[in-house]
Amino acid sequence: MFKILFQRLSVLVFASTLLAAHAQNTDIGKAFTFPLTKSIALEEITDLPEAKIISLAPAPLSQKKIQKQLLDDIRSKKLVKPILNKKMGTATEPVVGTNFMGNLVMSTPNDNDMAISNGGKILSVVNQNLRIYSDSGKELYGRTLAAIASALGPLNRTFDPRAIYDPELDRFILVFLQGSTSADTRIIVGFSQTNDPQLKWNFYTIPGNITNDNSWSDYPIISINKNELFITVNRLKDSTSWQNGFLESYVWQINKHNGFNGDSLKTKNYNQIKFNGKSVWSLCPVKNNFELQSPGMFFLSHRPGDLSNDTVFLHYIDNTIESGSAKLTTRVLKSNCAYGVPPNAYQPNKKRLQTNDARVLSAMLVNGEILYVGNTIDTALYCPAIYLGRIENTWEANPKATAQIISFDSLDIAYPSIAYAGAGSMGDHSSMIAFSHSSLKHFPGTSVVYLDRNFNISAPVFVKKGESVISILPDSVQRWGDYSGIQSKYNELGVCWLACSYGNAIKENRAWIGRVSSKDPLLGVQPNTGFSDTKLYPNPVATELTVEFEMPSTQLIEIRLTSIDGKWVQVLNKELAKSGLNQIRLETSSIQNGVYILQLVHGNKQIFSKHILVQHN
Repeated sequence: MFKILFQRLSVLVFASTLLAAHAQNTDIGKAFTFPLTKSIALEEITDLPEAKIISLAPAPLSQKKIQKQLLDDIRSKKLVKPILNKKMGTATEPVVGTNFMGNLVMSTPNDNDMAISNGGKILSVVNQNLRIYSDSGKELYGRTLAAIASALGPLNRTFDPRAIYDPELDRFILVFLQGSTSADTRIIVGFSQTNDPQLKWNFYTIPGNITNDNSWSDYPIISINKNELFITVNRLKDSTSWQNGFLESYVWQINKHNGFNGDSLKTKNYNQIKFNGKSVWSLCPVKNNFELQSPGMFFLSHRPGDLSNDTVFLHYIDNTIESGSAKLTTRVLKSNCAYGVPPNAYQPNKKRLQTNDARVLSAMLVNGEILYVGNTIDTALYCPAIYLGRIENTWEANPKATAQIISFDSLDIAYPSIAYAGAGSMGDHSSMIAFSHSSLKHFPGTSVVYLDRNFNISAPVFVKKGESVISILPDSVQRWGDYSGIQSKYNELGVCWLACSYGNAIKENRAWIGRVSSKDPLLGVQPNTGFSDTKLYPNPVATELTVEFEMPSTQLIEIRLTSIDGKWVQVLNKELAKSGLNQIRLETSSIQNGVYILQLVHGNKQIFSKHILVQHN
């Protein structure tokens, strides 16, 4: 039985003093078009010898050594009595189903990610390797990333893979990096032509050094919406580590339909993402979940290298490439609960595992709210923990957010990822959070917790118990992450699949894949908000928008239309809505082209919010 430690819930609000001077920074981006590099079936690629990565970055503690050693020293001396948080551990624990070892080859760090189709095909990736499995755990295909890169040209230095599944087009996207110098840096992007990832893909190579200087691209994170793919990367100086060589973060906005069709790839790059003249580090795109949105994409970022910081950045790209008007804006939130670089995690042999920094690692958009996770420190115990954030009213001028730190008195935890596990109903934000665990009593393994609609958190459930310590590098601190992957199974209610890491019997860092499902008795039950799910159509709209919703009783409602920046608000309708089904038609012919937020309001409570595109022919 785990005792779950208390960290008080904290409300994040916009920093009014910062917003007065820095309401938002804007980057209009620069357009690029890249030709198709090659269409090729993975099963036709001749494989290369299995590759092992032994720490791409310098050995742990070689950079930021004083900072990490300080945290570890404080932790080893600090004695803190655990305080039980009664709200944690009260949610229903998830159930572990089919689970198996993924990607047979060891690398450190693992960099686990995965995607699963509605048909049950699993695309599993780790540093240097790709594997395709059935959902029963049968391996169907495997290749090294270097073999794929070599089929595209003289490319053979591959790492940092990411995978994502498009539930509307029933296709996969694969992204990985090539080269860690300014001379050979590339971003490899692949789009599957079918729902079978063994068959043909359309591959593209995007320059990793568009500034033509001594820098290269590192650490991609990806997301999609209805029309586009988004890739964020960090630009680093040659011959430096990611800890000390950071220059700035990029965002690539890509027309995904071009990629799936094998056409020339229309893209836009944003690289002027700064605050107070300082570049913002490591943007995390916010994944859509049961419904792909369009247009627009949110991103989140912290000041991840700080021992303590209370700044949260909310970024937004407001339109499509095709619109010709897409821009990225950055707004600043100030938290009264600081995140910070975590100390390293313990293993049973008292050797440590690297926990990196406090960047945002995974985020999702559901019912107009953002939930996100990352590494942080639990300042009560000086142990590595998970930062769980929530941002409400994301499209309004003043979003409200809350943060909660998850920690356990007998586990060190890190490298979380989050996916939706609810039914899509308004007010239902049920989620699964996957992460790596280790401690003086537990070998490194994979765990999951369930977050219910009331934001209660379950006790941790082991998906894979470690078999031994991780001991690969000639150092007292071993590489561990650098990230995990989790995805909703879109056609199975309350089911997610995850990919994380564990220490195997011969002290290697290996990947583990598992199915987890919710047994929440409220799964699929409409939350008692008093209102049913709201529908609006068509979207995009030209002259007339229809809004449909049900009311439990006759009540006064208001329909508002708000500009993205919150500066322009128009009340489109205010009337007594009857009990039962209501259908309201709104005239939009006089509204200028653009992206807006439509809100349904009852009293002071917003009961529905969705962005719409007004587009006159």
